[in-house]
Amino acid sequence: MPSTEKPSTNKPPLQEALTGLALHAEKVIQEERERDWMPLMRNKAFELGVDDDARDPELKAYLDAAERRLHKGTVYRAGQQLQATESVFLLDGMIKLGESNVIIGQPKVGKSSFSTGLIAALRDRVPQFLGRDLLTPSERMPVLVFGTDQSEGDWLHLLHRESLVAEDQTLKADSVDFFCSMETGEQYNFTKDGIRRMREEIEKHQFPLVIIDSLSSMMEPTGIEENTSRYAQPIRNAISQLRKTGATLVVIHHSVKRPTTWDWITECRGSSSISSVFSWGVLMRWVAQEEDGLARIDKRVGFAGKGRGANESGGVMGQYMPEGGWTYLDGLEEAQKVERAGQRIMELGGVRASVFDYLTLRTGLNADVSADELATELDKQKGHVSRELRALKAKGLAEPVRAEETGSRPRNYWMASPAAMEWSLGGSEAGFNGSLDLLPKRSLISNKSNTQAGTAVLLSTSKDPTSDSIDPKTKVEIRRGDEWASGFIVRNGTDRNSISVERLGNPMVTISNLRWGLDVRACQPEPETVQSTVSFDF
Repeated sequence: MPSTEKPSTNKPPLQEALTGLALHAEKVIQEERERDWMPLMRNKAFELGVDDDARDPELKAYLDAAERRLHKGTVYRAGQQLQATESVFLLDGMIKLGESNVIIGQPKVGKSSFSTGLIAALRDRVPQFLGRDLLTPSERMPVLVFGTDQSEGDWLHLLHRESLVAEDQTLKADSVDFFCSMETGEQYNFTKDGIRRMREEIEKHQFPLVIIDSLSSMMEPTGIEENTSRYAQPIRNAISQLRKTGATLVVIHHSVKRPTTWDWITECRGSSSISSVFSWGVLMRWVAQEEDGLARIDKRVGFAGKGRGANESGGVMGQYMPEGGWTYLDGLEEAQKVERAGQRIMELGGVRASVFDYLTLRTGLNADVSADELATELDKQKGHVSRELRALKAKGLAEPVRAEETGSRPRNYWMASPAAMEWSLGGSEAGFNGSLDLLPKRSLISNKSNTQAGTAVLLSTSKDPTSDSIDPKTKVEIRRGDEWASGFIVRNGTDRNSISVERLGNPMVTISNLRWGLDVRACQPEPETVQSTVSFDF
């Protein structure tokens, strides 16, 4: 049994003993777990006979000083080799291995389900997740979930869908090594004591994946307002301490309600200082922003990763399936183009808006248009119209599709860009049928009055007749691709090769230069219906 008496012989001088205590602090930090630091320092102070001179506050000061010495950065000179290693992605372009990562997302976009999906992918050792390469370590990667933002019941639903728990709700040994929810995780947070307890738990595992959901629940006990610059300091302390364990940290945080960009730094909720803490971030957001209060129809989710500086990973698009699990979808880049087109369209005004509106109408009929025709229709100078067409091209809203030799300079023919058309018609799922209003979405949404510039008032001009005319007010159908759309009447039918029509009930919407039989035709009679003799029980 060890003696409890203080050594009475060969007592070193006080200064020498305190120096030895300081050196011991470095050894303790390098070799021992944090929870054992203070007991070991007390034992050493007793061994050196200075426990009366170095009590707990002094011992902690020795430990803090040793940490600063051990973890201060190295200064390099020319010819010296840097000790740092390049970052490696656990999930390519989305999660950096051994670093601090943040997932920024809209409410209910699937941030927690992304986390459980990643855990399941690591468990199953699949080569890819959401279309990105997934690093599979030689040994199973331990997983810890500090899920203090949700109740255990809500978490259980997600864990069940990814088969991370057994039927009896037992955590599977090959899935999650540690889990706490809102009800059980009040001791884990970003206060000083909370960080210490988190680190102690993480240190039980070697190079684990640590999911922290969410940042706001971790920060709540600190009492610091989210919009203040002070908010970042406890986060920085927590990240600094937890990274020392070798863990890969994934912290979940909220974005603004309706992001307008694909940059997580811009869309991060709260103080701008938050973004400075993390090595890598990913923005999760709905690809299609739908109106508040309406049931969500388009459930595609986009992921865009970015680190410090300008390095970006490109984008990923996926969808969380009703039966569980994420599926990879292609086409995020095109969806982003449509969104950018929509933002630029809503900024249009004056003659430029009128030019764009006419382009969309003509493009909807699979017809191109020249600057000469636009100038005539809008009663504007050709040079003015040409400048607006070039401006629309620069914004990605219009493009020349062919050139016609005229003997001098070629005459260009224009159409609205595919991205502009998709946005104007309400997206790829809008389709086209006889009830679709051809007035561009920009004009329907915008409350601006551009009647002086000719917006949505597209005048038609008649040309010399070459054949029998079509009576005005004749009900007609307009060709749209392989479909015919009704709901129009003839405004000017004196030239069958240049017919002008207007929307039935809305004469402000007109389309000109239509060819009879090709672009426009008389309304077709409704097909006869056969009276069924079979009775149906509904």
